[in-house]
Amino acid sequence: MSDKIRQKDKNNISGYIQGGEKKVMTKFNKKMINVLATATLVAGVAAPIAALTAPTAIHAASSYVAVNTPSIGSSQTTNTTLGRVKVNVSQASVGKNESFTVTLPKGFEFATNPGVVPTAIDSTYGLGVYVDPGDNNDDAAARAETGYVPGEGVTVEKLTNNSAKVTFNFTNSKDSVDLYLNFGKINVNGPSNGPVKATFDAASASGFTSGEATIANVVSSGQVSLSAADTVSSEENFTATLKVKEETAGSLGNNNIKLKLPSGFKWDSAPKSPATILFTSKTDKAIKPSDVNYSTDGDTLTLSLKTVSDAQTSFQLPVGFYVDDENSAKEGDVTVSISGNATTDVSSLVVGSYGQIGGGVSVATPTTILAGHDEQKIGDVTIKETVAGSFVKGRTVTLRLPEGARWQSTFESNTPGSNFSGSMENTNGLGGAEVSYTDSDKRTLKLTFNSANSTTDAGTLKLKNVEVATQPGFSGDLNVDVAGSQGLSGTVKVATVKQAVTLAAASKPTLTIGLGDQQVGDITITEAAKEAFVKKDGSREVILELPTGVRFASTPEVKVTAGDVKVKSVSTDTYGESNKGRLSFYIDSESATPSTITISAPKLTVDRTVAQGDIVAKLKGSAVSYTAYKGATDNTQNWKDNNTAAAEVAIATVGTPAPGATKTKAVFTLGSTSYTVNGESKTSDVAAYAENGRTYLPVRYAAEALGVSPQNILFDKATSTVTLIKGDRVAQIKLNTNLLTINGSVVRMDVKAVTNKNRTVLPIFWVSRALDASINYDATAKTVTVENNN
Repeated sequence: MSDKIRQKDKNNISGYIQGGEKKVMTKFNKKMINVLATATLVAGVAAPIAALTAPTAIHAASSYVAVNTPSIGSSQTTNTTLGRVKVNVSQASVGKNESFTVTLPKGFEFATNPGVVPTAIDSTYGLGVYVDPGDNNDDAAARAETGYVPGEGVTVEKLTNNSAKVTFNFTNSKDSVDLYLNFGKINVNGPSNGPVKATFDAASASGFTSGEATIANVVSSGQVSLSAADTVSSEENFTATLKVKEETAGSLGNNNIKLKLPSGFKWDSAPKSPATILFTSKTDKAIKPSDVNYSTDGDTLTLSLKTVSDAQTSFQLPVGFYVDDENSAKEGDVTVSISGNATTDVSSLVVGSYGQIGGGVSVATPTTILAGHDEQKIGDVTIKETVAGSFVKGRTVTLRLPEGARWQSTFESNTPGSNFSGSMENTNGLGGAEVSYTDSDKRTLKLTFNSANSTTDAGTLKLKNVEVATQPGFSGDLNVDVAGSQGLSGTVKVATVKQAVTLAAASKPTLTIGLGDQQVGDITITEAAKEAFVKKDGSREVILELPTGVRFASTPEVKVTAGDVKVKSVSTDTYGESNKGRLSFYIDSESATPSTITISAPKLTVDRTVAQGDIVAKLKGSAVSYTAYKGATDNTQNWKDNNTAAAEVAIATVGTPAPGATKTKAVFTLGSTSYTVNGESKTSDVAAYAENGRTYLPVRYAAEALGVSPQNILFDKATSTVTLIKGDRVAQIKLNTNLLTINGSVVRMDVKAVTNKNRTVLPIFWVSRALDASINYDATAKTVTVENNN
């Protein structure tokens, strides 16, 4: 990578994930410096303000507007020129001999008496009033009607040292009139900092209104504003344009400003080019470029003026500095300390950044998106170099989504290639990034920068309108992990994910196992936003799924109770899954406003396989969990296997266990179909037997021997599953697998459940584990005794 680094406005960079390599620099490769712009110059002159009193309905229209508001110092001065005020008087609103008074604030007095002046900018008097009569002076007829006499339109009379009276000598029936009040020669005596306001008062019956206007601003005497702007750096010549502005005339004058660099840096012996005068006096005391003194003493630069201007002056000067001692120069911002006998508005100034390369990733405005939806736009992602040339050609920045999200291109395709759902916007040459996706599930977006930035400014690449898909049930912050060979690292929030729909139950009644037609409270499904119910690609089904052993006794009423979504085709058909209840319906039209669907007073049947605890209903279907049913199979397989529910809620609880088993003791003899239960002889159609050192018992007869009633021994042919219910214990054994489930917890056996003469058999150890029994084996008698533990 080239050592050349250029950048503007480093001071504006903030909130980035910092990273990237640090370039090792020596005297011979001339350590890089990035000279930066600091905060924008704080203007000392406030904008003109006219604080007016609005006229009442009976008043004529007149207004007082400040034309200019100069800054003045807080020290005592004489014959100071303040601003001008324009007074507009609407046509036919003021009669002859009507007047208003002008009053200066405390600390300001007329240096000479007020009077009438011949031009709008004349500053001869303490208050000079100029009249622009308009058409009232158009011709002899107009003057005869209005009574206007040229040069005598108004009379100005001093009342006190800081107040005067202005009287109209004609009637402005032909046109509106403009008066210009020039506060030309004013004595100032220790005013307070802030705006200087002249007040205007008129009688309530007058056509004039009362009001006020700002005619000056008082600032600290001698203050000078200082900033750095238009900064550019290259391999050896690092410049910053210093901007100096006097807040009042002569503020810099015979004073000076000193700027001291930190250890390891020195100023150039001369400025990069002569000073540019931005504004100054229009008299022979005007400041010229040659009047700007520049002198250096190693790390200290001194600025001053050869002469004192009689007007406020501002100039800018391009300067440079360099690394003198690489062992002392510290990486980071290069901050100069400000001193000297001039009063400045800053005590320090950042003029550069030394030795830093790399970049950062930020998202100014994360969005809010819906879970279970695709085509969701995240906040615009900005990737930015710290300094120009930071990014190395061929290196990468990667953005990795969490498990619950996919880039839209990878949601739609297992092999997205370079497809990108969004757009790119680049500045300063940081463009041409190649898109690809990595990892087996394609969660990582990789940007390869095939072109190095060759401009003088730090480059940015903004990813705009980027789309993602999220799994159903995902909620909270969507954070992207930043990495890649460009050296960036960290995490950035791109969106907040909300559940698209919520599921709520009006109540949670206690139900009894083995009974049907048990009513529960209303169940509501509510959209978090409009169109949260998806209706596209022909997929629009909503499914309310009940746990195994719980079914709908009948089809409840489903209706829209808020909003404008439409539903149809309500059904409780289980499509062959008779052990699990479900209610389904279809979204017939998407909503324009968030909607609520109510399932009214459903009735449930709870069979004897259901254990004690909550009955949890799950909301599924492509209308609420679109991304679990659509999308690229490989990249979203986990969603389809494990994350199909958009929401869930407990709608009831089972509080009555199955009837308890009685205390029993059963004895089985190897090779015999006869066995005893509490001494009573019984016969099974499968004898106990030994195989591979294990003793096998027929599960049905062992369960009955331990007190499990025949109605609590169930076999689901469709799933090849045996279910045994003993008190509050529910055990399930799946044939030809080693899976044993006890009250919902899966236990992996060391053998598979098999059949013998069409009966399920298990080693006696696993029989006892399933039914919470104790066992004893008598090798001499070849008998197995099985006994209840409860």
